[in-house]
Amino acid sequence: MNRLILILLLSIPFITNAQVVSDAKLWTGITLNKKVDKFSFSFKNQARFNENMSHLYKVFTDIGADYKIVKGLYVGANYRFNRFNYYETKNYELYHRFSLGIAYKYKIEQFKFSVKNRLQHGTSKGNKNSTTFNRTKFVIAYKANDQFTPYISYELFYSFNIKYIVASRLALGSKVKINENNSIKAYYFFGDSYNVNNIKHNHVWGVTYSIKL
Repeated sequence: MNRLILILLLSIPFITNAQVVSDAKLWTGITLNKKVDKFSFSFKNQARFNENMSHLYKVFTDIGADYKIVKGLYVGANYRFNRFNYYETKNYELYHRFSLGIAYKYKIEQFKFSVKNRLQHGTSKGNKNSTTFNRTKFVIAYKANDQFTPYISYELFYSFNIKYIVASRLALGSKVKINENNSIKAYYFFGDSYNVNNIKHNHVWGVTYSIKL
């Protein structure tokens, strides 16, 4: 019993130093898609707001391409140009992000299952070092009818810089088909970010408008 009390007393500084931060965010964007034979090209613009949706903290442009190897199996690459706006100082930083990925998709009647693994490298931002992640995402989608396809997904982020999982995302959303070439994806996800000093809980609401060219 004395040993247990000693352990609890020694743990108090670590518990009190840890902080939990919660924030509501809004992600909005537009995506253009074009298929050419076995290739799928995409162009994305997105604006993201934090500080309970009051501050525009990130704007980016993303260009990507996927290639269909065989039925259900794809490889892809993306480049992203980011502008990050600091809330406290009003300054901003420009940085780049590159990624390579492989994905597998499988359909069973109205259900679609997919898993995607992506290696992602971002250039340095401010006084921080460049970052490299492995991202693994699982998705289950259900085609309710010709217009609505709800889905649930779970994603893990592993950092090669510090050698452990640093974030996770659990998402619920739906794709709403307007016509053959236009659709809207609306979603919510709960994201956890972990580091030595604090834990961040993010409640992210998002909407993306997609156009097939």
